[in-house]
Amino acid sequence: MRRFVPSLIVLAAMLSVNPVSARAADQAMQDSLKQFFARGIVHQGANAELAEVIRWPTTHGRIHWRLPHIARHPARLSLIAEQGKGNKLRRWYVPVRVHWWSKALVASRDLPARTHITASMLKISRVDMAGINGNSWQNPAALEGTRTTRPVFAGQPLLSSNITRPPLLRTGDQVTLIANIRGVQVMATGKVLRSAGAGDRIRVQNLRSREVVQATIIDAHTARVESGGST
Repeated sequence: MRRFVPSLIVLAAMLSVNPVSARAADQAMQDSLKQFFARGIVHQGANAELAEVIRWPTTHGRIHWRLPHIARHPARLSLIAEQGKGNKLRRWYVPVRVHWWSKALVASRDLPARTHITASMLKISRVDMAGINGNSWQNPAALEGTRTTRPVFAGQPLLSSNITRPPLLRTGDQVTLIANIRGVQVMATGKVLRSAGAGDRIRVQNLRSREVVQATIIDAHTARVESGGST
């Protein structure tokens, strides 16, 4: 059986077809998309900027554009494009690449792994959050007490994925337990039964009575006994 081999003319025609550039010639479609982004698309504090249309819809003229449901800030997504109404409504999913610009704290210099973060190591910068995994910050105070888990290079944002906050207390550390019993403040020494940070509610053992109570960590030295507990 002879295999079908397209002629050079047909093959050249096939390779020359570029649906993106062919549809890009429709100025009305381009204008409607530019106006969609010009109105301002803000998601989780970042502003979207169109980088590239990967494939245009197979139509012409103005289009109504919508942003799909997205998580975080994807570098590539499919916009919802609609044209017409009622029974004549047509819909396309148009793949595009976008930038997501946001103000965020970045490293002002290269930071090795396990560096304890200080305000002098940080600066606010305009960052493209597209494709970045993790939460960012704008207030240096929010990063007090944190350290890097991996190298962070100058200009790179500080994220929840590249920093950690060491616990204030580790299992076995002693704290002052404070409880209010019938309007009287009572204190005792306790031992925390797991690592914890400020605001964590954990089990603490009263070293005098040996009773285990629920307490909220106030700071590295103090825990407040929840109502119902005793010292």
